[in-house]
Amino acid sequence: MSKLKRRLMWFSIAFILQQFIFLCVENVYLGTDLNIKAEKVQEKENLADKKTEIDIKSGLNEVKLSTDGRFVSYLEDNKLKILDSNDNKEKECQIDEGAEVVFYKWLSNENNIIVIQKVKEKGVTYFEPVSFDAKKGEARELADYDYNKFRIKLQNSKDKIDDVVFSTPTSTLYIKVKQSDGKCDLYYANIMNQLKKVKADKVLGNVVVPTTSTNAVIEEGSNITILNTKGNLSIPNVKASKILGVDVNDNVYFGEVSDNKIKKIYYTVLSEKNRKWNELKLTNPIDKESIIIDYSGNVYVNNKTEGSVLELTSNKSIKYKGDFVQSYSKGIISKVGNKLMKNKLE
Repeated sequence: MSKLKRRLMWFSIAFILQQFIFLCVENVYLGTDLNIKAEKVQEKENLADKKTEIDIKSGLNEVKLSTDGRFVSYLEDNKLKILDSNDNKEKECQIDEGAEVVFYKWLSNENNIIVIQKVKEKGVTYFEPVSFDAKKGEARELADYDYNKFRIKLQNSKDKIDDVVFSTPTSTLYIKVKQSDGKCDLYYANIMNQLKKVKADKVLGNVVVPTTSTNAVIEEGSNITILNTKGNLSIPNVKASKILGVDVNDNVYFGEVSDNKIKKIYYTVLSEKNRKWNELKLTNPIDKESIIIDYSGNVYVNNKTEGSVLELTSNKSIKYKGDFVQSYSKGIISKVGNKLMKNKLE
């Protein structure tokens, strides 16, 4: 009986302490001042949504935007510059002295860029990735836990970065290096920034990483493979296919190929044991480049001639002026002269 009383007493004390802690958290951390600050931050973030036009410099050949459409990046005199459309201030990604920016790409759903610089040290040339935070305006070298720099040694001066793909939730990064003979090497970096060559001297096409995976899906010759998985990936009743992209919902999208055009789109979650292959039908076979898979899960078909895109899952169209630039979280972006136009999917 005494043991039961003691247990009840300690339970009562623990319960009282727990309620006291909850009360402190509610009054101190969840008070009015903090809520007001949170609202102010949210309001600042929404400035990018409210702005439908962004003025840019003249003479820029190519621009790329962050997923939310807030930041605009471009190369100018071999310098990577980033414009914040919230305040129209320009930042520069500082790279090593004497280095050259050879590739850069925005991380999906983030305001960070992976920048590949070409550097030369003691007569040896390397590709070296750098991470740039557009909000803070800070560049950070990638290194492993032993502070060894993340570097890829060039085998030939004509080697080039063909693509960089990643999954931010799994901190997975792949870098595809194309050689002068058209064959490719594929490098994989894990969460500890340890670098490993996973494909060498292969004919590689598109490479993607599903959102929750670390294994790349690869066009290898005429086949599609999944890294660290035996055999080739096949779609039921489809003879030839191409990889189109991935989205936040872990879907991987493929296009059925006929006469070098895409005639139907398929998508599935590859990690599921019983894969369900979903279909999106196209009115006519189209070029692969006309299909845009947005990270949000929207699938756009661009009609340059008519100046419009069709979003296949909702069957809604967006009319745009000028040249198509890219998709973003709320729709698509086009360029008219020195202006970038945000065209929302309503």
